[in-house]
Amino acid sequence: MYDNIIRLLLMVVIGGLIGYLTNRIAIKMLFRPVNPIKILFFTIQGVFPKRKDQMAISLADTIEKELLSKEVIMDKILNDEKIEELKILVKDSLVSRIGDVIPPMVKMFLGSNPDEFIKNIVDKEGDSILDGLVEDIKGKGLDDLNIREIVKERIDSLDFVEFEKIIFGLMSQELRFVEIIGLFLGMFIGVLQFFITYVIL
Repeated sequence: MYDNIIRLLLMVVIGGLIGYLTNRIAIKMLFRPVNPIKILFFTIQGVFPKRKDQMAISLADTIEKELLSKEVIMDKILNDEKIEELKILVKDSLVSRIGDVIPPMVKMFLGSNPDEFIKNIVDKEGDSILDGLVEDIKGKGLDDLNIREIVKERIDSLDFVEFEKIIFGLMSQELRFVEIIGLFLGMFIGVLQFFITYVIL
């Protein structure tokens, strides 16, 4: 009886260690070796280093399509609130500049309050002009903005150590969970092996 308990404990511990270490090694092999190593007829390289280019393209596509489309970025940069603030600043600047460049003789023909006259003209015509300008900026920005290429270039510029830190930052809990699952599966297999070997047989 005592011997069976010792055997069971040993099988559970050994099974757990094997399961844990197997999954841990498998996770490490996702990242290592960084550079290809040739052993006889086989070339060994980590999955992520080997597929870094494809991953960069895939991530760039996902970010552009699902997270940061051109339209989303432009709407954030040039939303209604910011556009109104911009209009006020531009109008005030225009009124000031126009008032400065108009000769005093001309101002005499603009009434008793030439600055107010200029302000009314700018207020009246400024909105349509500025709205058209904003749309032109958005259109030009959308044409020139290539989110996919920006993200891909940024990922390509990272050395693999930096890239690995990003992946670990995103997946650390999931990778840890895989290690724990390996531990418990190994322990469970150890229990099964004990019952098959010493109880059933």
